[in-house]
Amino acid sequence: MERVREVSGVPLRQLYRMFRSKDELLTACLRQRDRTAREALHAYASRYADPGDNVLAVFDFLDDWFRLPGFHGCVFAGAFGEVGGAAPEVVEVVQHHKRKLLELFTDLAKQTDVVDADEVGKQLAVLFDGAMAIATFTGNTEAARHARRAAQAVLEAAR
Repeated sequence: MERVREVSGVPLRQLYRMFRSKDELLTACLRQRDRTAREALHAYASRYADPGDNVLAVFDFLDDWFRLPGFHGCVFAGAFGEVGGAAPEVVEVVQHHKRKLLELFTDLAKQTDVVDADEVGKQLAVLFDGAMAIATFTGNTEAARHARRAAQAVLEAAR
């Protein structure tokens, strides 16, 4: 909270009036980040006329994000790692975010000609999160491109 006060310039008392705890502040930040991230992903995933290209576009989103100056990885993974089970409200927001991403991948898969969109959606989610983990923990920004090629193979195999 002290660091938030320093960066924001908001007095600590006022921060605690707005947010009773660090976990409450973190939860609010994660909810906002969830909305922002999913809106950006939806924008990428609706760029093309071809549904298969839209599936692959979510990996282009990752590639662009990984290459931004100041990329520090997935805020949801970081928050979960920091507070873990000690803050159920944070865990709930992280799980909500991951469920919504899975829904997005499944919906995108349903727009293609794959046989089992639910299974493809799960596989795309693993590739997406795997690329994020690799980029976050190793700094390998090529992870999104590798995941994109794997996603393309998943789509081809599922047709």
